[in-house]
Amino acid sequence: MQKNSAENFSTVEIDPITGEYLITIPEWICDEKGWYEGTEVNIEVENDCIIIKDLEEPRSWQCIDRVLW
Repeated sequence: MQKNSAENFSTVEIDPITGEYLITIPEWICDEKGWYEGTEVNIEVENDCIIIKDLEEPRSWQCIDRVLW
């Protein structure tokens, strides 16, 4: 996938065993942020954005999508 491509969509999925909701973070975002499997992040909703913060860098954030209420 290309960075900021119009095709960077993710579908909300539900794990059939745990019932947890899952969203795939595009690879280019993980690469840009230096995230890898096991990286701990905090997820918040602020206004109409989903914000993902790296716990090791509390000031870093990425507005990944607008939340429609």
